[in-house]
Amino acid sequence: MEMLTPLDQLRPNHLPDPVGFWPPAIGWWVLTIIVVALITFLTLHAVRRWRKKRYRTVALQETQKALADYQEHQTPVRFAQDCNVILKKVALRAFPQKEVASLSGDHWCQFLAETGGTPEFLNHSAFNNDRYNPNSSLSAEDIFTLTRRWIKKHHA
Repeated sequence: MEMLTPLDQLRPNHLPDPVGFWPPAIGWWVLTIIVVALITFLTLHAVRRWRKKRYRTVALQETQKALADYQEHQTPVRFAQDCNVILKKVALRAFPQKEVASLSGDHWCQFLAETGGTPEFLNHSAFNNDRYNPNSSLSAEDIFTLTRRWIKKHHA
């Protein structure tokens, strides 16, 4: 007869059940909430920023269309008027209506120069009342360049 050792008398090891994927631990819930909140915040911020800047994109497209129209009709006075209309629309969108709506002539040029950081508006006849003078010499390229620069760089 063989002798049993005390170790032989022990029952075999009982392993615990494997850990499942569900439900996750509290740390994973907290991490998920933080990630979802962060993604939501960044998405809302990006959408607000896009909406806030969208008017600039539209205005730049309108300026490009006005240039295409100018290339057909070749009338600098009409092109200057179209660009002024675009600038006024953008200014009314970006600044308080009380401040912008009544501006014209030299006051309008002063406003454009100050808000866009473009002093060239002060010396440019296309943006004050001289554009109605049939003898004024207007450069469509200068008008186009200044209009685009102000739309891109104005700060409200």
